[in-house]
Amino acid sequence: MRVATYNMLKGGTKRVHWLKMIAEHAVDLLFAQESGPQEHFLPPLLHSDLQGQSVWDMATPNRWGSAVFSTTGAVKQLQIPKFNGWVVGAEITRPAWRRKGARPLAVFSVHVPYGQGGYTKQVHALLDEITRLAVGKDLIIGGDFNVSISHSPEADKPMNKRNAAIHTRLTEEFGLMNCWQEANPGRPPAQTLRWTGNRTIPYHCDGIFAPRRWQKRLQSCTVLSGAEWDRLSDHNPVIATFSD
Repeated sequence: MRVATYNMLKGGTKRVHWLKMIAEHAVDLLFAQESGPQEHFLPPLLHSDLQGQSVWDMATPNRWGSAVFSTTGAVKQLQIPKFNGWVVGAEITRPAWRRKGARPLAVFSVHVPYGQGGYTKQVHALLDEITRLAVGKDLIIGGDFNVSISHSPEADKPMNKRNAAIHTRLTEEFGLMNCWQEANPGRPPAQTLRWTGNRTIPYHCDGIFAPRRWQKRLQSCTVLSGAEWDRLSDHNPVIATFSD
C-alpha cells in the first residue's frame, strides 16, 4: 500500500503529475493540491478503468484545488464547506489495497490557506472540522500544511511552539503518526518546498499522517527529488509505503 501527497503548482499545468505517481511509483492513494480535476491528468478515453476514483473541488478564485484519488474502491466525498477546495475529504470503502474487515477509512487532502490568525490557526480550524467527520473511522491526513510539520533531534533549529502544538494534536488527539518522522528517526527533515527566493533553504511542510496502529506496517517514507521534479513543481512528492 502506497500513499502519496503532492502539491502540483498552479493546477499542474504539464498534466503528467498524477500518471507519474500512479504508473511510475505505484501509488494507491494520492492526495493532490494545486491540482486540476482527474480528467485533466487521466483522460477518460485513455484511462477508462480509473474513472470515478477521485473527488476534487476548486479553491475559488483559483482554477486549481485539492483532490483525493484511490486506484480502487468507492470514493465518496466528505464535505468541509469552510475550506472548500483547500481541504477535500473522502470516505473510501472496499479498496483492494485495504485489509478485509478493516474499519471505514476517512482521508483528507489538505492545503492550508492563509487566513485570520495565520497558517497555524487555520490548521487547528480544519482539524476541528475533520474531528466530526472521522468518528469511528481510520484516518489519514496528507498534504501541504504551509507550516513545518517534522522535527529532528539533530536539527539546527527546533520546531517552534505553534508548529509543535499542531504536531502534538495530530499525534495525541487524532492518534496519528508522522510517517516521515517514524520512518526516518534522527534524520533532519527532507526538503519538500523549494522557496522561490532561495531554493536552498530546507522547508518540510508536506507530509502524511496515518494511524499510529499502523506503525509496524510502515516500511518507508521518502521525498522524491531531482531535476525532473524541479521542473514539475516547487514542491516535492512524499510517499509512504506500508506492508499488507
